[in-house]
Amino acid sequence: MSSILQSTTTPTAGTRWRVANPRTWFAHTRVHIQEHPIQAASSATIFAGFIFMAFPGIDLAVSRWAAAGDADFPLSREHALRLLRDFNRVIPLLILPAVATMLAAQIAAPRAWLPRPHKMLFFLTFYALGPGLAIQLLKRLVGRARPSEIVEFGGTLPFTPAWQVSGACSRSCSFASGESATAIALITLAPLLPVRWRRTAILALIPVVLAFSLNRIAFGAHFLSDVVLAWLLMLWIMLWLWSVFAAHGARIDTALTRGRRPIES
Repeated sequence: MSSILQSTTTPTAGTRWRVANPRTWFAHTRVHIQEHPIQAASSATIFAGFIFMAFPGIDLAVSRWAAAGDADFPLSREHALRLLRDFNRVIPLLILPAVATMLAAQIAAPRAWLPRPHKMLFFLTFYALGPGLAIQLLKRLVGRARPSEIVEFGGTLPFTPAWQVSGACSRSCSFASGESATAIALITLAPLLPVRWRRTAILALIPVVLAFSLNRIAFGAHFLSDVVLAWLLMLWIMLWLWSVFAAHGARIDTALTRGRRPIES
């Protein structure tokens, strides 16, 4: 009985002050994210989706800024930005075969200097389920027209908010952004690195992810919500999938290497 009463009792004045004090919000949020990353990612995804659906004008305002007020997106003709887009598209074609080759080598003859098999399998599985399956399903199901295709920017198709199912687009649709998904997917390289390098690698990747993703808004290829929700959805899938692979890492390594478990890298 005492535990039931304690779980529903009114907080003390000191507790109420700590919760209400804005100075503690950031610290509490950081602790919550560290202790419950999957829940935090799912909450952020749901909250961001609600904001973009409740205030669809955010997408139009940002795209209008990128279009410089005209029915055109002048930055889409910038040579440097086009090279940046092309580089983002090439990266998965280079990294995925490289990781697959390392995984095959590690399975054939475990090596201490290569990442453990479950880490590389996580990387490949995430790319297949996240940027591959989830994003492509969303594009087909939602059918959102791209900014450059809608009436507001000189096109012929109607604007629709994020998550609203539409028949405006049938292929290569706007929601969600595939390039933004593959950009933030680079973070899944972190578990393949030694622990001492992971934080630095993630921090170094942040401006890369921003450049690749925001470039798509400047091109008129995606709305802000396409980019932000692609990031959050990929983080959600990434964290959930990593929790599964990390929990069963030793078992996966043993199965793939037939008991010849490699040394932790």
